[in-house]
Amino acid sequence: MIMSKAHQLKIFVVYLFFITGGILHILNVLQEATFRLASPLIIAVSLLFFFDVIRGVTLHSRTRFIIWSFLVFFFGWSIEYIGLTTDFPFGSYQYGQVLEPQILQVPLAIGFAWLTICLSSLVISYRLLDFYKVNKVYYNFLLPFLTAALMLIFDIFMEHAAPKLDYWTWYNNEIPIQNYLSWFILGWLFAYIWVKLKISLNLYSTFAKHVYLAQFIYFIIVIFK
Repeated sequence: MIMSKAHQLKIFVVYLFFITGGILHILNVLQEATFRLASPLIIAVSLLFFFDVIRGVTLHSRTRFIIWSFLVFFFGWSIEYIGLTTDFPFGSYQYGQVLEPQILQVPLAIGFAWLTICLSSLVISYRLLDFYKVNKVYYNFLLPFLTAALMLIFDIFMEHAAPKLDYWTWYNNEIPIQNYLSWFILGWLFAYIWVKLKISLNLYSTFAKHVYLAQFIYFIIVIFK
């Protein structure tokens, strides 16, 4: 597939922002500016990615795709609020002051982050299963598990970078195993809802793997500061 110059530029800018942000963090340069840009960048990438994916969603399932996206955004933010106030299902943690604005002490950007992570993992999984021509019966079973696995891998690295970025911190600086278990279950659930809503793609977003990898690289850079 030949990518347009606009699409190539979009991919380049995403890598540029995240990798530059990671390097600046290592060098301890322009920290206040990068912290201020954290939430706007998360929201902007999420919206950019959403509109990139929706172009490939079949016409008859676009309404269901929009509903699914809203559910992931809303329940992603809501489960964070529940987790913050009850320590369930993730464990005991609290947000820092970098991700602003916050509603009921939960950053608005968190809902967008859930959508980006879940949707990018799902689209990558969707494409992999189609590439290997997995039978539709197995596809409906495998898509949620593969999506959940990619989200879990992403979260493992994100959790170790987040405290260094003052996104959030864990009680006693220990990440409980229930956090990872909860991420896998929620990732599986969101992808399962996608399957049940029978959302289908006729074009795959090549932007998905870049959105996933750019953030993944960013967290790795931060971890090794």
